[in-house]
Amino acid sequence: MNESFDQISSYFGTVPLWPFVLFGLLGVVAIMVDIVNRKRRAMAIENFRYTIETELADMYPQHKRWPANINHYLTARLPEMYQNFEVLRVFIPQKNLLQYNTDWNNFRDFCRAITDEKIAAAEQNTANEPDPKVVFQQLVANLMKHTEF
Repeated sequence: MNESFDQISSYFGTVPLWPFVLFGLLGVVAIMVDIVNRKRRAMAIENFRYTIETELADMYPQHKRWPANINHYLTARLPEMYQNFEVLRVFIPQKNLLQYNTDWNNFRDFCRAITDEKIAAAEQNTANEPDPKVVFQQLVANLMKHTEF
């Protein structure tokens, strides 16, 4: 056993140390990049959640009221929400990316298609469509589930 330790110690005595230092530095750099990416991901999630919670405060998570001219209200907020959507997209795992894009497209299409007349028709129950408030809550919940992992 003592011979094995002597062979190993003589090996390290004759081998140059620069490869070990280089691999050590690469390991430190890799850890630092991982830490920075984790912070960037956390900030992207926080910004996405904050944007939804502030821009849609009257409608999500608790529905308080629909603003007048709902179509204009929602479409005016889409560009900022889309910017945060794009930033967060970088950090979504590939296996969840299709669902993330689909959830955003459904939300965007709803925001562009909803009108005050559709809401009034749903309140009077004259249309055979689902309640826009329930649909809206579900669409936002689908987007928010991507910030929980």
